[in-house]
Amino acid sequence: MSKGIELNPASIRVTGHAGVGINVWDYGGEGPVLVLAHCTGTHGRIWEPLVPKFLPHFRVYAYDSRGHGDSDKPRDPKFYRWNDSGMDLLAIIDELRLGEGILAAGHSAGATHICHAEMNRPGTISRAVLIDPIIGPQKAFGGPNPLAEQSRRRLNDFESHEAAIQRFASKPPMDAWDPAALEVYIKFGTVEREDGGISLKCRGEIEAAVYEGGGATDLFERLGELRLHVTLVTAEYSNTRSLAELQRERFSNVDFIMIEESGHFIPQEKPDEIATLILRALK
Repeated sequence: MSKGIELNPASIRVTGHAGVGINVWDYGGEGPVLVLAHCTGTHGRIWEPLVPKFLPHFRVYAYDSRGHGDSDKPRDPKFYRWNDSGMDLLAIIDELRLGEGILAAGHSAGATHICHAEMNRPGTISRAVLIDPIIGPQKAFGGPNPLAEQSRRRLNDFESHEAAIQRFASKPPMDAWDPAALEVYIKFGTVEREDGGISLKCRGEIEAAVYEGGGATDLFERLGELRLHVTLVTAEYSNTRSLAELQRERFSNVDFIMIEESGHFIPQEKPDEIATLILRALK
C-alpha cells in the first residue's frame, strides 16, 4: 500500500449466480468504473497496494470471488466452475448498476472470469488488463491438477499474524512478494479464532475445488469472438507464460506485454509497476 494511505472500503453484499453471496469492496474514487478481479486463493483486497494510484482516475471496485474472502463458500465443488464466477461479475455489474462498457483488470483466474463475463454478455467490458489468464486448449487441462493437490496439503491455521507472515515469506512463491502484498493477503484473508490464532478464509479444500473447476472449457477456442480491447500481460518466469503466448494469437484486439524478472504473481511481486501499467492501458 502506498505509504501513509489507509484504505477503508465499504463492503457491499451482492447475490451472485445461483444465489451465492458475493462480497464487493467499494473504494470510491473519481472517473469511469474499474473492477478488479483477484487470483485464486487470495481476495479482493489483495489489490490494495495498487488501489491508491487508481483512485484519482477511476471509481474502483474489487470483489471476493466465491469461496474467497468474505463471499459465500459453498461446500459442493460444482459451485466453483469458473464460468459461474464470470456470471457473478455480471451480477455485481447489474446489482450495482455499473452500466456497460466498464473497465476491468484481473489476475490469473480473475482475468479468466472477466473473459467469461464478456463472453456471456458482449459489450459489458470495453477494455481490460488481463494478467496471466488461465485460459488454454482443453488438452492442457487433462489429468490430476497439481495445484489442487498442493492446496489440500496447505496449512490453514496459524498461531498469530506474525507466524503466518513468517511462514509464507520463507518459501515460494510468496517469498518473492512485495511486503505490502503479503501484509494485505494475511490481514484481510484470515479470521481470528477464539484461541487467539488465525485461520485462512479460503481454506485449502475450497482453493482446490476452485482449481479443479476451471480450465477445461471452450473459452480458449472462442477468444477471437471477444471485441473488447485487451492488454495481455505475462512475465519472464511465469509458469503460465506459454498460455499467454497462445492467447495472444487468439484475441482479436490485443496489446502484449512481457514483464521481466517476475513470476506468475506479477501484481504481488511488482505492484507499483503493474499499477502504472494498468493506468496507461485504461486511461
